[in-house]
Amino acid sequence: MNKNLNEEILRIKEVMGIISEGNISLPLTVRGSFKGDNGDRTHAFQSTGGVTVGGMLTAVNKKLLEVYNAGYNPDITNIEVTINKTTRTTSWKVTIDKSKDGKAYIGLVTAGSCCTKDFESRADRQVSKMKTWNAPPENHKLVTVLRTTNDGKSQNNITIIGGSYKLKQYFYKYWKSSKKPHKTDKQTTQNANKPAQTIKPYNIKPYVNSALVASTTKVNNIYTKNKL
Repeated sequence: MNKNLNEEILRIKEVMGIISEGNISLPLTVRGSFKGDNGDRTHAFQSTGGVTVGGMLTAVNKKLLEVYNAGYNPDITNIEVTINKTTRTTSWKVTIDKSKDGKAYIGLVTAGSCCTKDFESRADRQVSKMKTWNAPPENHKLVTVLRTTNDGKSQNNITIIGGSYKLKQYFYKYWKSSKKPHKTDKQTTQNANKPAQTIKPYNIKPYVNSALVASTTKVNNIYTKNKL
């Protein structure tokens, strides 16, 4: 199935409430957008100055918990961001799938810096503090670093429309000791609990050729006559 079509189907399912606790279809996409300006509010994915702006972490972490409560070990596999300076709108998309490293990632956290010539170093200095907000530092794993070019243009998973905007943004996923990973995911458990199907043998009668069986003597005689 076309990737874009598949994502659109999943988005429609989410809107209709088809994807909910106990009825999870993975991978799934969580997305949103918010109005910013040409400064800090443009990358206020969650909040800035104590004011909630984007609410990204709230939405993503809620979905991660739903996936976990449904019996799966969740993971964040991709993050994409588009900043439209013309409309002053920031859009984001997060892909959630089953974890492959045995950990249950139930949270996302982010920090970054923009606009000034030292935007990279300022973003780097925020990482260590960011890792203490929700879980121990050792429980964090980098998802991605979204970074524009030095002149504020699009690069990798960040798209800038309508001008330039310098940004470096860290996204880390984390796990908590209070949320132990499931030993097996729900799908595997369900399959394991299903009774083995008994396959009944088909009652097939042996095929009997009605043609006469060739005479062994005649065959040998023909072979002898033609033998060099």
